[in-house]
Amino acid sequence: MEPLQPMRPVDVQHDERESAPRWKVWGARILLAGLVLTGVLVEDGQSWMVTAGTCASAIGAALIVASTRRTMRENAGRRIPWLGRPPVEPRREDLLLTFGFPMVVFGIALAAKSASVPWFIALPVICAFIGLPLSAQAWHNHRVRTLEPRTFSSTRVHIETEAGPRVGSPPPG
Repeated sequence: MEPLQPMRPVDVQHDERESAPRWKVWGARILLAGLVLTGVLVEDGQSWMVTAGTCASAIGAALIVASTRRTMRENAGRRIPWLGRPPVEPRREDLLLTFGFPMVVFGIALAAKSASVPWFIALPVICAFIGLPLSAQAWHNHRVRTLEPRTFSSTRVHIETEAGPRVGSPPPG
């Protein structure tokens, strides 16, 4: 038996996606933790909590919209899969989406808790905020699908040659 040849070094591609600056990540985490702790530890019925919850959910909704628009702009002409990552993703973590959804949920929960709104009224509002980006993704995928050139394999094309129509093609008509 012969000795094995030495192996070539394996070239592993470096992850070229940019990561967000640490101050942005930690700033957003501290803000989100403060929002959650405010919702849990502060007494109910205070008017400033309704305002704070409404503002937090509005800011979270704006972050979700910005993230959805940016993802669709980066993937123009490409379908975005429902499960998994989009084909073009220049960032490791999408801070807008990562902190937008929790801000919406906890902002609505904070406002509903302080204003004594029952959960069956607050839950559809949260579902609407979750449904808007999903419907935008469905519209994007539908638009991409309708813009793609279609090939019809079942359509027969009538081809005439100098010798006449080919066998199997429909008669001219």
